[in-house]
Amino acid sequence: MNTGGLYRDLSKRMGIVLVCLFLGSCDVMKEDTDNCGVYLEFIYDYNMEYVDSFDPWVNTVDIFVFDADDRFLFTKQARREELVGRKRMLLADDLSVGHYKVLTVGGLTNHFRVSDVQGNRLSPGKTMLGDVQVALERLSQTVSHEFFPLWTGKTIKVDYKADREVYPVSLVKNTNHFHVLLAEVGGSSTGRADRPVFTFEILTPEGAVYGHDNAPRVQVPVTYMPYSLEVGEGPEVLSEGHVNTARLLYDDDYAYKLIVYDTRTGLRVWDYDLMKLLESRKPILRPDGSALPMPEFLDRQSEWRMVILYKEGENPSGFVALSIEVNGWIVWRNDIEV
Repeated sequence: MNTGGLYRDLSKRMGIVLVCLFLGSCDVMKEDTDNCGVYLEFIYDYNMEYVDSFDPWVNTVDIFVFDADDRFLFTKQARREELVGRKRMLLADDLSVGHYKVLTVGGLTNHFRVSDVQGNRLSPGKTMLGDVQVALERLSQTVSHEFFPLWTGKTIKVDYKADREVYPVSLVKNTNHFHVLLAEVGGSSTGRADRPVFTFEILTPEGAVYGHDNAPRVQVPVTYMPYSLEVGEGPEVLSEGHVNTARLLYDDDYAYKLIVYDTRTGLRVWDYDLMKLLESRKPILRPDGSALPMPEFLDRQSEWRMVILYKEGENPSGFVALSIEVNGWIVWRNDIEV
């Protein structure tokens, strides 16, 4: 008996059976997905609700794929409704088995750009991962326009085997929205007019440029001014405004300022350490009982409502701050003249 031929025949038959089983399983899987490849699952639970809010908050995702040597290969975009289960994306249809790195940006619009350090578009086979940066589009060190929220996921490593493995991608929101009201105490309303009496700005220490690890790349001051400013609805609310900022960072080397100006004179009438205000609002613990660090709090909390109560004073600026409220909590109440 030719046992060698028999074994070769059996091996061939077993190979055919295994291929058929694999293809058959892929056909079944196609009821839920489009391919037997690797999938990315996008998650946005890094918020104060501690729940996954990718749907409905993140409308689009852009992925930037690099090879094992950190060279850029290709990019891919999808709207949320195009994703499998509204949260999973097939990495690629024809990707070779191997090791890859993937950077994810959520909600990317023309308000932000993904480029190399010179500001150029990523070039396949040339741009290196370490040279990639995500930056707020701005023409100067003053930003006064509204921009849409942006989410970033730290670059993850993917071992591509076309085995339907799912890689989670956790997103962090890199933008903030401040709603600020300035209200007079005492009822005089001496300065009330058809236009806001006071305006404000937020001075930040970094330039809204981040690397693939979401760490800041440059440290230059940027001033954020209201994109909307009007007289408030109540008789005591003399100014009400909205302003967007980029990510807030907690570091001894980073100083943030909330500054109030008189629109009639253009003079600065009051300022305060913004980080001290936000820090005093931080919960001590997470829901699971563990300590909540300040950097994590700043990444989780992105909506801020501030009410500054003041009165007309005898100082040259005519502005005496009495208290300030952050997200419904009075964080300090004191008479402070500037």
